[in-house]
Amino acid sequence: MSGPKFGEKGGWWSRFSKWTGNNRSNLILSVIGILIIAGGIYLYSTYQKSNQPGNLEEQNTQQQNNQGVVKPEQVNIESQSNQQSSAQTSMDKADVINYENAKFTVKANKGAGVTHLARAAAKEYLEAHPELKQNITPEHKIYIEDYLKRKTGSFPLKIGQELIFDDNLIKEAIDHSQKLNQNQLKNLHKYVLLVPSLSE
Repeated sequence: MSGPKFGEKGGWWSRFSKWTGNNRSNLILSVIGILIIAGGIYLYSTYQKSNQPGNLEEQNTQQQNNQGVVKPEQVNIESQSNQQSSAQTSMDKADVINYENAKFTVKANKGAGVTHLARAAAKEYLEAHPELKQNITPEHKIYIEDYLKRKTGSFPLKIGQELIFDDNLIKEAIDHSQKLNQNQLKNLHKYVLLVPSLSE
């Protein structure tokens, strides 16, 4: 009688079982390798999607190193989904509601982060001190708002939440920004393009 012989020695199932038993480690390593490659492809495609312009992403900030070089990862700027948005749209995320005892109180609106509130406080301070404003470039403004954010801390804000920025802290940020060299300012320029309102 012809056909597969499942129970007899030498049948295809027993040969397959014997072959898998002899090559078990090779099979396991091959499966692990395939899983690693598939996982890598999945992570790469996910990473590419998350870095496309239009996604809101906030980078982690780091302390400046001892040489004072500003690295891209030290500056925290939120990418804006519409880079052609007007300056008014950016400023709508934070309102300066009070200035008392040399302190700005800034209120968060929808979509605001600590950086937005720091930006609003710095803008108000510079408006009140035109002698300082004339020496401040958009690159300096990026540094100033990031300096204020680092000193204030990074945390999520609720709509209506208020933060206070002291005049002395803002002045300190401005003083530090004036010590940046040309290479550091050039490095910060790429972030200016993400925040059109700073060019005013």
